[in-house]
Amino acid sequence: MKIKVGVLAVLVLFTAGVTAQNVKISGRVVDKVAAQPIEYANVSLMKQDSTVITGIYSDADGLFTFNNPSGDYLVSVTYMGYQTCYTPVKNNSGNQDLGNISIEPSSVMLQDVTVTAQSVINKADRKLITPSAEQVKASTNGFDLLRKLQLARIEVNPLTNAVTSVGDGEVQLRVNGVKVTNAEIQALRPDEIIRIEFHDDPGVRYGNAAAVIDYITKRRVSGANVNGDLMNNVSSGLGFAEDYLAVKYNNKKSEFSANAYYNYRDIDWVQANNETFVFPDKSINRAEIGEPTRFRRKELNTALNYSLMDKDNYYFNATFRYIYGDTPNAYSDRNSKIETSYNSVPLSISDHSTENSKSPALDLYFQKDLKNGQLLIFNVVGTYIDSKNTRLYQEHRAGATVTDIYSDISGSKYSLIAEGIYERKMGNGKLTGGMKHSQVYTENEYKGNTIANISMKQADTKAYAEYQIKVGKFSYMANIAATRFFYSQAGESQKSITFQPSARVNYNPNDNLYFRYRLNVWNNIPSLSNLNNVEQAIDSLQIRRGNPNLKSFLTYQQSIAAGYNKGIIGIDLYTQYQYQNKPVMESIFYEDGAFIRTYENQKSHQHLMAQLTIRIKPFKDNLSVSFTPGINHYISKGNDYSHKYTNRYFRVNVDGSYKNVMGTFMYNTPWDYFYGEGSNGGERLHMLGLGYKRQKWSVMLAAFNPFGGVYEQKSENRAKLNPVNTRVSTENLTRMYVAKFTFNLDFGRKFSGGDKRINNSDTDSGIMSGAK
Repeated sequence: MKIKVGVLAVLVLFTAGVTAQNVKISGRVVDKVAAQPIEYANVSLMKQDSTVITGIYSDADGLFTFNNPSGDYLVSVTYMGYQTCYTPVKNNSGNQDLGNISIEPSSVMLQDVTVTAQSVINKADRKLITPSAEQVKASTNGFDLLRKLQLARIEVNPLTNAVTSVGDGEVQLRVNGVKVTNAEIQALRPDEIIRIEFHDDPGVRYGNAAAVIDYITKRRVSGANVNGDLMNNVSSGLGFAEDYLAVKYNNKKSEFSANAYYNYRDIDWVQANNETFVFPDKSINRAEIGEPTRFRRKELNTALNYSLMDKDNYYFNATFRYIYGDTPNAYSDRNSKIETSYNSVPLSISDHSTENSKSPALDLYFQKDLKNGQLLIFNVVGTYIDSKNTRLYQEHRAGATVTDIYSDISGSKYSLIAEGIYERKMGNGKLTGGMKHSQVYTENEYKGNTIANISMKQADTKAYAEYQIKVGKFSYMANIAATRFFYSQAGESQKSITFQPSARVNYNPNDNLYFRYRLNVWNNIPSLSNLNNVEQAIDSLQIRRGNPNLKSFLTYQQSIAAGYNKGIIGIDLYTQYQYQNKPVMESIFYEDGAFIRTYENQKSHQHLMAQLTIRIKPFKDNLSVSFTPGINHYISKGNDYSHKYTNRYFRVNVDGSYKNVMGTFMYNTPWDYFYGEGSNGGERLHMLGLGYKRQKWSVMLAAFNPFGGVYEQKSENRAKLNPVNTRVSTENLTRMYVAKFTFNLDFGRKFSGGDKRINNSDTDSGIMSGAK
């Protein structure tokens, strides 16, 4: 009997222990207005006297769980820009699910301005940036808001909306995980943006991107919206337009949208060259004095989109894009006089090129959410590019034609890109795996001085896996990718297989401070234009020749980053060392009386850089000032040359707002990039803007280079056979004034959330041009 009582007591204690271990308090944080989960909300478990016991963040689905709490508690939910919510828990002794805890935007208002501050959360793989209400109110579109955030290592050109990163790397723009075009960022309404996720050290699924800007937005479930963003010049003698119009209609699970983006340029450029040609037995010099030459370009980018979403189940999207580009006067056009060292009579030259392209594309996407934090994504994109290029180059001396070069190139390119991704959360870690395949077929017909028909086939397959895990204040990432490259032309083919590992270590001692080390290895594939088995005359002395024997090459990159952000101060330091083994760089050699410009696999290229960004907000988000000094150092080693180049630069950005008035100022010195034997100079640009914004419309007047100085870009080539110094300038962009008008019209608007995660596109026509 005593044994039975003892066994019974043990069973009771064991059952009680198991019950205690199963005691949980769980729930889900949801945006009350948008009816969508909120990731990284701060959830605290508090005693009745408000003493905090522990705190956690909600996950990507807004879910949270506290283990083994028994008794009476308060659950507090806070998130930047939202009212704090308190939920009481009485006599908890089991597994209590609080369900959806809805929080709503802060209603603390001061003359229609919500008083909140920009929030920055440093995660292992990205920064979560919640714009303040003041920043949202003073912005007119997605690019404008991005400029006001003043992110380290990211620059947004206010004239072209081009987004660039340090190191001349690719910046991917995404909306809810989807890779999108500039036009779609232009269409974003700032009040629809929940936060921006800044991947300043992207994982393997983002390819070779140096940075990823991902806008997390609300999704309408009913109603319609029409918005426009029109920026046109009001200066004389200049044609400039950046115009966008979008229409969107939502009905329950479906969304229909259409957008059109139009840009136009009509500018006079002046090009000046000082060029030397070193022959085996002599050297000659050609000093080119340019005359104002017209550059005209227009582009129309349109998209029709349909999406169907069953929240937390599946998402389907179909997009048809059509891009039309017409350049009747190319950027490389020039009319000049050339003084030569071998003839007292100058040369008169004219160089005129045209470009025209049409590109339809169909993008099909499907995403399926599975149980246990699993996700499947499939994306297929088919693209056709029809392009036509012409060039007429002539040299005249004393009224007689000395050189006459004409080319007429027609190109057809077909490509298919297919990608599949699998993700799974595993405790404190996440596993990502995927495969991407690109198949390209190109047919180019060359007429004029060069007659050729070139057919090229290219296939690129990539398989990858990545694992991330967080352990205490440290987080780790490791990935491996295997790529197979295949290329064929005129019966000749080549293929290669490479492996690309990467690793990252993060240390976050607290929410305001972070340190990171990253090692990257990736494969670089030669462009189709460089692989062309054809040659094009540049002028009477130079020929550009393709090289079908080019090989892919590896890039090795190490980076160290650190940052501090608290209150009115933000500091970011970034250092990088990049090494390319046998990169594809230009070569120049002398052959049969002409200088041949081609591309070859050279020895190496190294890039060392350091950049410091300091941000100050003396009046919260009503005034934000950032200063960024930096330095680049390049070491370029070819098969028969070696060069070093150092570039120092800085950027200043000031953004301010008061009530409905907004102002901005920026000043950039040139960021120069040196590769092979040449440098491409960046632009020195300053801008001053002042505007007025209401809820449904805004107007701004901006001046580019208002303090004078000719807008110019400089470049040089240090090749021993053909050294060149080039300066391209225009007075059209000095004291250039533009007016910008935006409008937003809503009809029965309600919001939800979610969108697709990836998108692929193809824009490379594969044509080799003879333009200089």
